[in-house]
Amino acid sequence: MVILAAGYYLIKNLQDYGSNSMDPDSIILVDITEDAGLSGHLRPKINDENPGYLEVMGGGVAVADFDGDGFEDIFFVTMPTFHPDEQEDSKEFRSALFKNLGDGIFEEITDEAGLGNIKGYPMGALFFDFNNNGLQDLYVASYDGGQLFRNEGGYFIDITESAGLSLEGLCGNYPCMAAAASAADYNRSGYLDLVIINNVDWDINDPMGYGTMAILPQKYRAQQTFLFENNGDETFADVSESSGITNIDTRGYMEDGKGLSAVWTDVNNNGWPDLFIANDMTPNRLYLNNRDGTFTDIAISARVDELKSNMGIDSADFNYNGYLDLVSTNLEGDMTTLFRNYGDLRYDYATIYSGLLSSGWGSGWGILFVDLNLNGHLDLAMASGALWQGRMKERENENIFFRNLGNGNFRNVNEETIQFTNNQISRGSAILDVNRNGKPDLIISNLDGARSQLLLNGAENTHNWIRLDLEGTLSNRDAVGARVYLERSDGLIQNQILKAGNSYQSSGSKSLFFGLGLSEVQRLTIEWPSGEVEMYDDVPVNQILHIREGNHAITSLP
Repeated sequence: MVILAAGYYLIKNLQDYGSNSMDPDSIILVDITEDAGLSGHLRPKINDENPGYLEVMGGGVAVADFDGDGFEDIFFVTMPTFHPDEQEDSKEFRSALFKNLGDGIFEEITDEAGLGNIKGYPMGALFFDFNNNGLQDLYVASYDGGQLFRNEGGYFIDITESAGLSLEGLCGNYPCMAAAASAADYNRSGYLDLVIINNVDWDINDPMGYGTMAILPQKYRAQQTFLFENNGDETFADVSESSGITNIDTRGYMEDGKGLSAVWTDVNNNGWPDLFIANDMTPNRLYLNNRDGTFTDIAISARVDELKSNMGIDSADFNYNGYLDLVSTNLEGDMTTLFRNYGDLRYDYATIYSGLLSSGWGSGWGILFVDLNLNGHLDLAMASGALWQGRMKERENENIFFRNLGNGNFRNVNEETIQFTNNQISRGSAILDVNRNGKPDLIISNLDGARSQLLLNGAENTHNWIRLDLEGTLSNRDAVGARVYLERSDGLIQNQILKAGNSYQSSGSKSLFFGLGLSEVQRLTIEWPSGEVEMYDDVPVNQILHIREGNHAITSLP
């Protein structure tokens, strides 16, 4: 029934576009939140009169097919209310898991799935298969919490303590403010390791942590980031100090980092995961993997040690020069930062000349590289939101969509793309494929009493595409860190890396979405995290394809 409703609204929306829909590169998004059954989940109102530092900083979202039915589900991270008038009903506001029923409808099953008892004040979430059994497990990053839930086949069990991931006491006299988590197999052991990004020392019971001036991160001391190595036996070991990934500067060059998000990338194309951390009002950090269990912070020499209100981040090769670039969002007036990777451990600040100047009117949080029109060029979707409504400036809440023009430049396409409400306080964002049609859709989480927004990709063109679902064997089961090169028949070489954790405190689909325009696939090369390389010449298009490491075969999924 909802499929029909969503289809009706999509057709109506396309009619409203008029001549714009004739452009094959148009980006068309349709808000199907209500039809999909997601409008009932709300986050509490922000206490505008006396806002707390913590309540304006959370808001991640995570996507995964947690029950293995082929349809991707959504987990919304929600913290209890800080508003004194609503605290008696605080149980109304909680994190929630929504199951995709496969017909365009989502159903909340939080309690049935064992996720009704999230500790502390949740901020971010990550789905990842930490034990390589083919099921998506869940880590929830929280202030005064932080939990790992093992997936028991559609039901989750809290194994934080037995897994060695308890954060209690690790941040000194304050609870850890775990803002985000990201996973990669940094030592290529075949198991996914976990980095937990902490923000600042803050006391929920201290009245000095509330009010207009209390929102500034300069008021608080930075907390250390933790890297946990996966032992392969459902336990983790804290290797933060030995690896050098702490977000704390021991050399006296930079301030300690006040982290909010992290993404694993590959700076120098050597197949070993490197880590980029977005720090709020403190310099960003870029940790280069030394391939011996240690990392070196090269942020200064790489020219990415930006000191702004860095919030969300992503990594992709937006101009297809063969190297992964970086993007980071900032608050109103500072513009989104695009770092172009030159390939010699150096980046260039590309914001000004790449067409992203208009990002400065929004306060950016979530950010995603995603090919929304399937033409083969990665666009940018930026989730925006003021700290709270009382501080909002004109247009600050507008989510902004930039179309990649294919020549190293982007163009703001909001006027022709936005045909739905676009003035909420947004935070996290993630990619998913709602109805398994191979088109990347978006979920954007909103705060301050607003519903989140599920945006269906309504691209109506003749562009070809493939969606890749990779399965590691020697590599980690999720194949996180796999690098895929796609040579098109028109000569363009696209490449993407599979990530677990990006945007702002969020994690998206484990699928890779390749738009092909009017071209086809000439050759597909997969560099697996294990170091194995596989090539495929006969690759069908307009299908969801499953490739298992070592099988040397492509399976088309229904």
